[in-house]
Amino acid sequence: MPYIGLTEPIDVAYDESAGLQILSYWNGMDKYIYNTDGTSYQIIPTAMDGVNGVETCWKFGKSDLTPMFPDFSTFTADAETANINGHTCNSFTLVQKEYNNTSGNIGTYTFYQDAETGYPVRYGFVGHNAITGGHLDQYHFDYLEFVPGEPDSSVFEPTEGLTCVDIPDFDDDDGGGPTLNNRHTPLDDLKMMHPEGHAHRSDAAEDYFKEHEKEYENELERSERYHLFHHARRYINSMNRKGLTYTLGLNHFADWTNEEKMSARGRKRTTAKDIEQLPEKSQALYTHEVSSTNDVPDTVDWRGTGAVTPIKDQGTCGSCWSYGTTGTIEGQVFLRHGVTRELSQQNLMDCSWEFGNNACDGGLDYDAYAWIIEHGGIATADTYGGYRNADGFCHFTDADVEIGATLTGYVNVTMGDVDALNDALANVGPVSVSIDATPDDFYYYTGGYYNNADCKNGVDDLDHTVLAVGYVNDSDGNKYFIIKNSWSTHWGDEGFAYVAEKGNICGVATTPTYALLE
Repeated sequence: MPYIGLTEPIDVAYDESAGLQILSYWNGMDKYIYNTDGTSYQIIPTAMDGVNGVETCWKFGKSDLTPMFPDFSTFTADAETANINGHTCNSFTLVQKEYNNTSGNIGTYTFYQDAETGYPVRYGFVGHNAITGGHLDQYHFDYLEFVPGEPDSSVFEPTEGLTCVDIPDFDDDDGGGPTLNNRHTPLDDLKMMHPEGHAHRSDAAEDYFKEHEKEYENELERSERYHLFHHARRYINSMNRKGLTYTLGLNHFADWTNEEKMSARGRKRTTAKDIEQLPEKSQALYTHEVSSTNDVPDTVDWRGTGAVTPIKDQGTCGSCWSYGTTGTIEGQVFLRHGVTRELSQQNLMDCSWEFGNNACDGGLDYDAYAWIIEHGGIATADTYGGYRNADGFCHFTDADVEIGATLTGYVNVTMGDVDALNDALANVGPVSVSIDATPDDFYYYTGGYYNNADCKNGVDDLDHTVLAVGYVNDSDGNKYFIIKNSWSTHWGDEGFAYVAEKGNICGVATTPTYALLE
């Protein structure tokens, strides 16, 4: 039983002479049966009724096999033994010394087998950028158990009594069943692992670059992005096969560096003490608490009412704080006046420096409110000018700039109180909230119930400001906030996320605020 990607358990049976192969992940929860001269299958748990998970079998046609071992014809035996996982091993290595124009990399492949039994112990690849020597890319299989011989043919058949049907229309033509949200089959991962998989890796990267209209200045940058993409791809595939309550998919972030991902956030780091010691001009008028009756609907969703403007993209500018600010004000404008009016993030970026905001280098929603109150309003987006994804000169006082809203103040929602935030969403409208957006899986989120407990909720963990536009109770009793992000419609569920309320995942309820119109 080898591990692939992020310590992902997989049971494998392979019968080359019969043209059969089975890959079974997570104790059989996600199973693929490949047949070179007959019917192939994918067997996964589905919940077609939205409540009950049942084993479901999809069938498809003939399929090529991909061995668990490389083609050793070009490998060379190493002179010294190595100790791997407690085994004394002989090893065999292939070094691709020359830069490969197709793959964009060079690499070293090594296969280890127990010196006494000859059984496989580890197979790994280490590769790096051919020009800079950087961006090391490493992965390996650890063979935890190996049983030689011909597998029983029954292991290559679906569970007895299970009805298998043809793949429905949602198949993405990668030969592996209902592979949702760019989730490719394990066969793809295996193909890319072997030295002969260079062309396969290159094709996957080129398809991604084309789909997302990626253009690079030179071959050096292209090679670096190639490695970032494949690292993200393997991570996404591995996470999706865990059967989480949410799914991940390739998006425009897949070839971004960690530094570039940071630029897509932008809330300035604060502590509880910072909030307690705000200058008088930046203080909230009061704190919103749970009403005495706490009588709120089971579901609140301000989308589609006019209170929530379309999803936007902050790009590579740390301006998220301006989107949370404008979002809650836009909601109040609609609820007060019955009109949907888009307000200018660029206005706040260009002009609110005196209150501590730093445009693309970060800011805070309550400092933005303070500027709006001090200067008599915030401009409409169409009269101030479009979002620039960059700092700009403040021209708020130009004659053709129109005020879109004026404020008397803003309100904090009780810190960390999920019920108080629900009360505010039900009785007030959309609320500006700040979250921890550092987990890798959050960048690639495509839908579902996000409940990653590694997403933190302390005041000093918050680094990204978004807009809470409602909450939902699902049929399983799960309750989650509906979050509007500013990472374009290519991220999440058309730009939205559904974050678990239990445990205050990501800190949605840690420091919520909303605006009060004049």
